[in-house]
Amino acid sequence: MALMVFVCIVMIAAIGIFAKWTLQQTERQLSNQTAVNATLKKIDIALANFVAQNKRLPCPADGSIASGLPNAGIESPYPAAALCAPATQAKGVVPWVTLGISESEATDPWNGRITYRVQAALANSVTKLMNMSWCDPAGTTTGASGLALACTAACSGTACMHPLNFLYSKGLQVQDGLGGWLNQPAPPWAAVPPPPNSSGAAYVLISHGPTGAGAYNKSGNIQPGSAVVGTNEMANRNNQALTGATIFIDAKPDNTLTASHFDDYLSHPTISTVLTNASLGPRSPH
Repeated sequence: MALMVFVCIVMIAAIGIFAKWTLQQTERQLSNQTAVNATLKKIDIALANFVAQNKRLPCPADGSIASGLPNAGIESPYPAAALCAPATQAKGVVPWVTLGISESEATDPWNGRITYRVQAALANSVTKLMNMSWCDPAGTTTGASGLALACTAACSGTACMHPLNFLYSKGLQVQDGLGGWLNQPAPPWAAVPPPPNSSGAAYVLISHGPTGAGAYNKSGNIQPGSAVVGTNEMANRNNQALTGATIFIDAKPDNTLTASHFDDYLSHPTISTVLTNASLGPRSPH
């Protein structure tokens, strides 16, 4: 009888310990979720401030450069007179030095550097395309399109570029993991005015989550991750070139150790959103 009572006591204690551990794990997970979202938000603000001052986005920094070494955290190439070519973005992370934030502010709670991708033309320091202040809704919507289109300064009325023409084909592509578009810069268009609405992402920030799969760490090493890498996470991984066909994925969380696994956290605001936050959005109709 005494043995049974002892066994019951031990079982109750074990259940209590397990419940406490589970609660602590849940609280830690929620805390990290809050922290990574705050990190992405802070970088969003820093990028909008950079755009406000420079009328372009920065190129990514090289994530393979360890902390403390020359050029760690600095956009590459600098200055961004040359385009951020696929080769220079293959290891791209948030350029914390260029943005004026600390390295820890560009690192997620799991010690992974935040991956950063940007369409090359939007970081060009010569054309400075991150500026719609001379685009005008009163402008004529023409068949003009192309990544290099810029708003013409000192224009008036219909002579100005319409925001839809400016935005067409600009930005990065993001889907929801089920084939639905979250950011689509260039939907099919027969070049007959007006151009369709375009919702390309100005940039994509990626925290590779608790597993860390595909993230660079502060030592400049790419992390293989501690669990299976889901199919939807593959395009988000660092250490691969950005191409015109790249589609980033922002899917629902999935902790199963299957091909459906997804623990990435992303931020991918539209160009219009970033320019509005930088006070460089289109002017009121003139």
